Amino acid sequence: MTSKKKKKKNHKIFYLIFFVIIIIIALNFGNIKNAINDFRNNSSKISIRKSASKKSVWDAIIETKKLLGISDNNFKRHKTENNAITATLYISSDEMDLNFANIILSGQIELYDGKILNGTENDSKNKQIITILDKNHSQKYVVIFRYRNTKNDENKTQLAIVIDDFGNFKGNLLEKFCSLNKNITFAILPDLNHSTFAMQRAVEKNHETMIHIPMEPISYPKNNPGKNAIYVHLEEKTIRQRMQHYIEQLPLCVGANNHMGSLATTDQKVMDNVLSVLQNNGLYFIDSRTSAASIAYKTASKMGMLTFETNLFLDTPDTSNETMKNKISQLKSLAKNRDKILVITHCTAEKYKYLKKFLVEIEGLNFELVPVSKLLKNELPEIL
Repeated sequence: MTSKKKKKKNHKIFYLIFFVIIIIIALNFGNIKNAINDFRNNSSKISIRKSASKKSVWDAIIETKKLLGISDNNFKRHKTENNAITATLYISSDEMDLNFANIILSGQIELYDGKILNGTENDSKNKQIITILDKNHSQKYVVIFRYRNTKNDENKTQLAIVIDDFGNFKGNLLEKFCSLNKNITFAILPDLNHSTFAMQRAVEKNHETMIHIPMEPISYPKNNPGKNAIYVHLEEKTIRQRMQHYIEQLPLCVGANNHMGSLATTDQKVMDNVLSVLQNNGLYFIDSRTSAASIAYKTASKMGMLTFETNLFLDTPDTSNETMKNKISQLKSLAKNRDKILVITHCTAEKYKYLKKFLVEIEGLNFELVPVSKLLKNELPEIL
């Protein structure tokens, strides 16, 4: 009996202890819950600190983009030749100035331990360039702030760029030109070793192509326009045969312009025959304006052809920074009086670098880059 009483007593003690524990847990449930929440919050803070420590200068640039309210359409990332990661951010002059944007960027760079090396502003005060190093000094970043024009595309001046003289080469240089903006038009000389290949490769890369018609200059024979060129002494039948030959050799070309031709484009007989063949084959014509006395554009207009005349040569007299500055100034002046402009450059390695830089310089200006055919689209010819 004694043993049974002891067991019952032990059971009562056990239940009593268990009941007390339950009461203690219930009374402290709120504290335990708060402790768990504190742990979670502290863990979250630790996680945030860890992720923040992993952020780079690029994250600071992205944060600047958000703070300034810059859309994806007004933000571009690319790598420059010195392997710096470059971001171009376009802002409206109506909403903020470049200095304000620079202040926001500087604050974000400081948060992520980046170092601003230098900042420059161009002469026209529509662009700032800021060079930055990350905290480990292992990666360079370049941020470019530019004013964007607040006008929409409908109010922009259409700009067609023609690159003359393709057909002499293929390979790396041709690929570089093909990698440029697809709205740039290629003018290809016939009867050269790589004429057909250049045409095919350009079209594959979505570039419009034109026949670059070799025509007699005033300086001939000192300056030779090339094989099977159009000369003023040729019979009409020969001129037409040569024109038809160019078209058959370069069938993907949708238009034509003259190569040299400072003499041939002043001759009525020559231009009547050249333009007649182009018109019969549905090709447009661009007067390169190698002579102030050219009648090519006027004749094409009278015939009812889609036609235009060159407004500017980008790369003459040279490819210096001073020349580029002057050409951009001339373009801005031309744009005040017209909504369509056509310019010409050429396809050497030196002029590729020049054109590539030119394309960067006109970003943010009030120009819409278009292929030549769009420049002529719905354009009624000028009947004189």
